[in-house]
Amino acid sequence: MAGPIHIAAGKDTSLSGEYKKIVYWICLIAALGGLLFGLDQGFIANSLETIEKVYSLGVEAGEKYAAVLATGGVIGALLSGFFARFLGRKRSLMLAGFLFSSLSVVSATLPSIDILTICRFGLGFAVGIASFIVPLYLSETAPAGIRGSMGTLFQLMITIGIFLIAATNVAIAHIFINPHIALPLMFIVIAIFSLVMFFGSFALPESPRWLMLKSKRTQAQQVLEKVLNSKEEVEAELNEIEEAIKSDKGAGVGIIFKGYFFKVMLMGVILQMFQQLVGINMMIYYAPTIFGYAGMKGLLAMMTVPTVNMIFTFPAIKLVEKWGRKKLLYVGAIVMMITMIAAGLAFASIGGITDPSQIGGIPKAVLLIAIIVYIFGFAVSWGPVAWLVCSEVFPLEGREVGMTITTIVNWTFAGLVMGNALSFMKTYGNSSIFFVFAGFCLLSMLFLKLFVPETKGITLEHLEANLKSGKPLREIGNN
Repeated sequence: MAGPIHIAAGKDTSLSGEYKKIVYWICLIAALGGLLFGLDQGFIANSLETIEKVYSLGVEAGEKYAAVLATGGVIGALLSGFFARFLGRKRSLMLAGFLFSSLSVVSATLPSIDILTICRFGLGFAVGIASFIVPLYLSETAPAGIRGSMGTLFQLMITIGIFLIAATNVAIAHIFINPHIALPLMFIVIAIFSLVMFFGSFALPESPRWLMLKSKRTQAQQVLEKVLNSKEEVEAELNEIEEAIKSDKGAGVGIIFKGYFFKVMLMGVILQMFQQLVGINMMIYYAPTIFGYAGMKGLLAMMTVPTVNMIFTFPAIKLVEKWGRKKLLYVGAIVMMITMIAAGLAFASIGGITDPSQIGGIPKAVLLIAIIVYIFGFAVSWGPVAWLVCSEVFPLEGREVGMTITTIVNWTFAGLVMGNALSFMKTYGNSSIFFVFAGFCLLSMLFLKLFVPETKGITLEHLEANLKSGKPLREIGNN
């Protein structure tokens, strides 16, 4: 929600800059939905070898199993708008947590590969719901002055999930040599983590904006009274939300044909496309494999990416409010482009060498440093900020529709990367794909300059008013 509001300017004008502790607890618990996303993203990287041993999968079959998560994510995201509108934000999060926990337990029984693949599809469905609902809930719940910081909690939880599951999978694989013992334990671990989110979601209040959409003003007021500091702030918030939805009830999929909505939707779609086309999921899912191509194995190969990804997401929580969304996206794109070129050159220098002992130390060092800095660039920028901007720019009456479409696009392109990265490297050479991703980083900067607005510190209602008034997209965050 937008804290103390100055309606004319659309800025958060809280003099104290302080918020009730319950605001942070609510946002933290909701952001645990991102933990589900991270658990399954990080799961494949350090369990794929174990899965291949148990089920006798090759590279292409393993790639197919990894990518089916994205297919489930697309379907989950497609139905998330329906869940968000009719079940509410809170109960949708509970549904995602329940599905994720139960399907992880089924996977732990080591069923046939067909059943295991169906379970992974179902896990993707649950994560697709969470990846839609969490940014939406956080954008509607956090005051404008800390909305960016609270929104980045979603990405932080993703990175924590990736790190936790990577660390536990490495430990399990090291302790339990028998893959038929190790793999069930790996699935049980993600079930335990997901149960934390499931039970935590029971303590969440419903989004006050959703309650207002359902004409439940009294309940919305009760939620706002818990998180805002005075009756005046509560009343101002209720009035502004009421004004925003007064003429918008009943909006559905047809809203995409309204000019102002179509252009902001297109911007969100392209933003989510670029978030995947800069190459992050190749690193998250296949970093140990890629390091292996360069003759690097062991803990260095298995834990570098999840560790760096988690550590460098923390600065984003501060920087997104200090620097703003757009500047962070620029910085991230530049850093990622340079490092992708460096990684490509490192692999090009390795050439066709197949014996790891014959690969020199310099290409290995360049590749390692490039990937570490690349992950830094993504973690402080495109990782959290692409989701955050998409959760902010859509008008209230079409927010579920807009978030549904952009989340589907994210999952679709994630699937393309997951399902083709290793095959692309095998066909065109290990260096080729890094140069492709560098090219997309360059294109993303041009897109940022022309179309993406700065949304730092602006209430959602003010962004909506500017959008509907016909302002150019890149200027809707201006007064």
